Amino acid sequence: MPSMSETPGATAAPSRASVTRTALLDSGRAVFVDLGYVDASVTSIVERAGASVGSLYHHFGGKPDIFIALYEQYEARVSCAAAEAVAAARDAGETDPVELFVHGARGYLRQSRIDKDLAGLFLQGDGPPGFNTLRRRMAAEWVRQNSRLIRADERHNGEALVTVLTTVSGAAGREVAAAEDDAAADVLIEDFCELLARVAAP
Repeated sequence: MPSMSETPGATAAPSRASVTRTALLDSGRAVFVDLGYVDASVTSIVERAGASVGSLYHHFGGKPDIFIALYEQYEARVSCAAAEAVAAARDAGETDPVELFVHGARGYLRQSRIDKDLAGLFLQGDGPPGFNTLRRRMAAEWVRQNSRLIRADERHNGEALVTVLTTVSGAAGREVAAAEDDAAADVLIEDFCELLARVAAP
């Protein structure tokens, strides 16, 4: 009889290290959201994860590294959601750059709502030394991607326009994350997308 690893289609169980790392990230997320970065402690994170201080330093090196790892995961999810929304619109036949941008913004905002706890945490700027520099670098990358999508080089004041659109989208993400409930968030998303379309219109 073949082993589990040899069975076609079988999925290997996650390693103990992977399980511990995931537990520390989940715990860090909860603790940072509850207490903020400054008041969160390594002790509170490992106690909530059911892990040891040594395991935290083995996998991450400290509290700042957990925070940054959570931020990078969050950015990857919102970026993927935006890209998938743009791709779906293209597949449906949409070619207008403004409409594609709005579809991407909608995807970004919807993912911001799904990750509302992290969106609120990261967009308020509380974090380890160097975090705001990382945020600025990510914001610059969003501007670069949006410039290409909306063809800013073909537009009058295109560079300024895409900076405004990207900044507004980021602020919108914070408001959508903070909405009272999902229904209110959905209304906000559509309102923001309508306004973005107006601002971006040639």
